[in-house]
Amino acid sequence: MSAHKIAVLFSGGVESTTLLYMYLQRKEIVYPVYIKMGESWERLELENALRLWQYTKSRYASLRPLRVINLQVSGAIRRSPYQVSEIFIPLRNMSLITACALYALSKKVRRLAIGSLGLYPFPDNSKSYIKELERLISEGSGTAFSIEMPFFGLEKGKIVKEFYGKVPYHLTLSCAMPKKVGKKILHCGKCIKCKERQEALLG
Repeated sequence: MSAHKIAVLFSGGVESTTLLYMYLQRKEIVYPVYIKMGESWERLELENALRLWQYTKSRYASLRPLRVINLQVSGAIRRSPYQVSEIFIPLRNMSLITACALYALSKKVRRLAIGSLGLYPFPDNSKSYIKELERLISEGSGTAFSIEMPFFGLEKGKIVKEFYGKVPYHLTLSCAMPKKVGKKILHCGKCIKCKERQEALLG
């Protein structure tokens, strides 16, 4: 049965929500995982992710509870030295993947999916780096463990176009400075995350 189970790194943004729905629509048993690293946007991002999880759970019985893992390494963000207009968090992919892998293995799940596009030249954002993590996790756990990156090398707009109508993009949140007005969680409309999301959805 482990071949039909997969852990998905889920934040409620465009890529991770598409990833979640893609595996659910394939009739996989999906274990969504949200990793808290102590960043300023996480409180509202997690609240929105929980709402999106509840919406999705009502439609897919194979969706498992949203697991929240607290790493608390706040202050990791710094200006990117890689000449791209993007938020840079050192060792982000390693931290997310290893934390998620530990949870997955505790549930006898030997597959993990991450929605990385691989478009930014960060040192932990290459396919070779992720494959090395896959090898190390497999070796360290004594079991064959796989990391799936189905969107690697694709543009966000292309993903939205392919899955439009199958994924509730209007419920996603990708923002470094979200705000809450009443019960609504809103995008700031100014940060790089908002810009990329808007470009993809208007595509």
